[in-house]
Amino acid sequence: MYNVMIVDDEPIIRFGLKSSIDWEDKNLHLIGDFSNGKQALEAMERTGHVDILITDIKMPVMDGITLMKKALQLNPKLKVVLVSSYNEFEYVREGLTHGAVDYILKQTLEPDQFSKTIHKCIDKILEEEKVTEKLDHAEQTNKINERRKTEQSIKRVLLRKMPYQDCEQRIESLPMPQLLLLGSIKELDRLEDEFGFLYKNLIIEEIQERFYRETEAGYCFPIGENELIFFMGNTEEPQEVVERLKQRIEKESSLKVVFSYAVVENPGKLVDGYHDASLAGEQYFFQSETEIFPFERGENMLQEPLSLEEIKAQVHKKESLETFFEERFAHWKEECMHPVNVKKEAGDILKVLYWNKIEVSVLMDYMSNLESSETLEELIRLFQEAKNECDLLLESESKHPHTDNELLDKALSYIHDHFTHEMTLQHVADHIHISRNYFSILFKRFMDINFIDYVIGLRINKAKELLGHTSLKVYEVAGESGFNDVKYFSKLFKKVTGFSPGDYRTEHHK
Repeated sequence: MYNVMIVDDEPIIRFGLKSSIDWEDKNLHLIGDFSNGKQALEAMERTGHVDILITDIKMPVMDGITLMKKALQLNPKLKVVLVSSYNEFEYVREGLTHGAVDYILKQTLEPDQFSKTIHKCIDKILEEEKVTEKLDHAEQTNKINERRKTEQSIKRVLLRKMPYQDCEQRIESLPMPQLLLLGSIKELDRLEDEFGFLYKNLIIEEIQERFYRETEAGYCFPIGENELIFFMGNTEEPQEVVERLKQRIEKESSLKVVFSYAVVENPGKLVDGYHDASLAGEQYFFQSETEIFPFERGENMLQEPLSLEEIKAQVHKKESLETFFEERFAHWKEECMHPVNVKKEAGDILKVLYWNKIEVSVLMDYMSNLESSETLEELIRLFQEAKNECDLLLESESKHPHTDNELLDKALSYIHDHFTHEMTLQHVADHIHISRNYFSILFKRFMDINFIDYVIGLRINKAKELLGHTSLKVYEVAGESGFNDVKYFSKLFKKVTGFSPGDYRTEHHK
C-alpha cells in the first residue's frame, strides 16, 4: 500500500480531492491533508515514508514548490502532483522541471481526470520498482556468481585438486581470519529410509541457496556425502555464530546438524583449518549429547585396534563372549581409539565369529553398517543386532535352506500392492516377519538398490502415468502416487526425470 498526502490551503479543494477517489481500492493510504507546506513537511518528517504528494502551488507559510523540493530531498522517489490555477503556469513549469509527475487545474478538476493522474503516479512507482528489482536481482546474481567462483577455488584447495598457489589470487581475496565451520548431517539412515538418497541432496542444495540469499558475506558448499562447510568472516564469539547458524538450519530444514569449527589465520592454512575442524567433529562419536565442537589442540586417539589374531586369542581365552564384548565396549568408551579404529575392531570381531559360517556378502553388509554408525551407542547397538541376526541365520539355514527368495517375493508383492500408501522398511519387514536390518540387507543384495529408492521409482513411474493420461492437478498426482508433500514431489520429479511435473505433462500428455 502506498502513502498519499494532500496539501492545499482551501478546505473545499482538500475535501474534493479526498472524496474523488476510493483510496483503499487503489491500494493507497491517505495519511493526512494539510493547509500549508510547513505542516505537511513536519508531518512527513514525523510519519516517515510518503509515496505520492498532491500539493497546491500557492499557499501561505510554505508554498508548494518549496515543499516539493524539500520533500524530494527526504524521498527522491516521491511522486508529486501539482494543483494550480490558470495564472500559475510559470510555477507549474518550474515544478515539472524539478520532477513533478503532472499537474491539475482547480478550475477544471474532474474525478476521472484526477484518478488518471493518480494512476499515472502509481504506474511510475511500479515501473521503478520493477527496474530496481531487476537491478537488485542482477547485482545479487553477480555477487553470488563471484562467491561461487571463490567457493570452487576453496573446494579445490581443500580436496587437494589444486595447489594453493594455482588459485592464489582468488584465495588471497578472502578476508582473514576466517571462522571455518563443518556441519555434519546426522541420522542419514533415517532420512534415506524415509525419503530416498536424493532427498538429502535436495535439502543440502536448499541450505546452500538460502545461505547465499540471506548472508551478505561468507561461503557454503557440500564437501562430503553428508557434510557442509561454511566460511564466516566473523571470528568474534564463534560459539554464538555457530549456535545461530545451527538453529536457523535446523528450523528451516528439520535436519539434525552437528557443528565443529576452527579459525583459519591466513589463506595458506585452509587445509589445516579443515583438518582441525574435522578432528574436532570426530568427538561427536563419543559425546553424542554435545552438538558443537571447537578445535582444541592436544586431542589424541592414538591407540590401535586389536588385530584379527589378538581377537581370536581373546575370544578363546575369555570365559564367555559376553565378558569379552563388555570389556571391549568399556575400552571403546575411554576415547583412546579413533572412531575409525573402533569401527574396524567391531567389524573384525564379527569377521572372526562368523567368517565361513554365513554368506560372505551378508557378513560384509553387517560390517558396512557398523562403519556407517555415527555414535558409539549406535555402533554397540548395531553390533549386538548384527550378532543376534547372524546367530539366527545360522539357526535358520539348517532348517530352511532356501527361504530368502521366498521372503523377497512376498515382500515385492506387498510393496507393489501398497507403494502409494505410507510405507517404510519396518512395515515390510514386519509383514514378512524378519528384522528391519536383515530385510534391508536382503533387499539390497537381491535388487541392487535401496528399498526406499525402489519404492520412489515405483511412485515416480505412477506419477508419470497420471501426468500423461489424466488431467489431475499436480498436488492430486502427488497424493495418488504416494507423495505427501507436493513441494518435495515436484523437486524430486524434476531431479529424476529432468522435467517439472507441468513440463512433463506438456511433453507427454495423450
